This record gives sequence, C-alpha cells and structure tokens, in this order.
Amino acid sequence: MRRVRGGVLLGTVLLLAGCSQVSALAPVGGDRVTEVRYAANDLLLQNRVDVMTAPVCTMASDKSVTCEGETLDHQRIAVESTASDQSSLTVTVDGKLLATADIATVLEKAMQTS
Repeated sequence: MRRVRGGVLLGTVLLLAGCSQVSALAPVGGDRVTEVRYAANDLLLQNRVDVMTAPVCTMASDKSVTCEGETLDHQRIAVESTASDQSSLTVTVDGKLLATADIATVLEKAMQTS
C-alpha cells in the first residue's frame, strides 16, 4: 500500500514539474485571445520594439480581440484582430503601423526559430 501511495505521489510531483513545459505550448493550443497575444509579442520582438508593458488583450462578444501595451519610451502599443478576419492581426506603435500578419504564420515562425 505504501508503494502505491509513493508511486502516486511521485507521479503527481513529476506531473507538476512538467507544467512549465506545458505552458510553453500554449501558443499551439491556446484560445483566441492567447494566440493573438503571443503573435503580437512575437511581432514586437521580431521588430525589436523595446516593451515596458506587454500587450494585455481582451475579446469582445463578437470575437474581435484588442490589446494594449506600452514601449519603454512610453509609446502606446495597440493590437487588433477583427471579428470579420480572425486569422490576422494588426500591430501599431504610437499610431504607426508596425505589422499586419497572419496569426498562425507568426506563431509557426516563432516556433521554428526557438
């Protein structure tokens, strides 16, 4: 009986130790808001934008996603993925277009380079 309990305890510890690895897979299996956020962060990184506050995203009832963040020099970062085109996003910094991209393509590229 003690061996069974020890095995269950060990299995639980190993499962919890792997949580950080599972969280790293979030861009692949995440929900819409998560995918938009990860893609936006990847685009900011690719374009060497110095971020103070990473974009925080919310989804409206129509499935559109908007995110807001801030650069180190206090410029506004805005991200939008519309309900009518849920597969793409637009990122602007201080009102200037930084990128418009396909979300899946951005996430796939980031996975290949990491």
